[in-house]
Amino acid sequence: MISTRSRYGLRALLDLAGHTNGEPVYLRDIAERENISPRYLENIFTRLRAAGILKSVKGRRGGFSFGRELSRISLLDIIKTLEDTVFFTECVDAPDECEKSSDCVSREVWVYLDHRIRKVFSALTLESLLIKKSGKIPEIILLK
Repeated sequence: MISTRSRYGLRALLDLAGHTNGEPVYLRDIAERENISPRYLENIFTRLRAAGILKSVKGRRGGFSFGRELSRISLLDIIKTLEDTVFFTECVDAPDECEKSSDCVSREVWVYLDHRIRKVFSALTLESLLIKKSGKIPEIILLK
């Protein structure tokens, strides 16, 4: 399940992308527009800044801007930064945690779903989501 942290993080990043105009944007302005607690958003942005997704500028003209191009920030990058784990179950990432992993049919399902979801999340970038928001559907092949 995708946490509130990731959902809010994505919303805030899309808001930032829509309001940046090449200048840093105040966190409190994003928080207000997106109805997110400024303290909670600060926690989210601290993680995103540490991962290089965002950069911050201090001072009167300070705020947040992107650390790299929107086309190089995938949904997977965001989720991996904000979630403690990206996997459905522990056995996907750490098969040794379960004695039945080697012959578990249900684990095969989780591994398959994990692979597919990562593929979709990797293909979706902030740039492609902004294009979709503007009414133009990005050309993304989800399940092939």
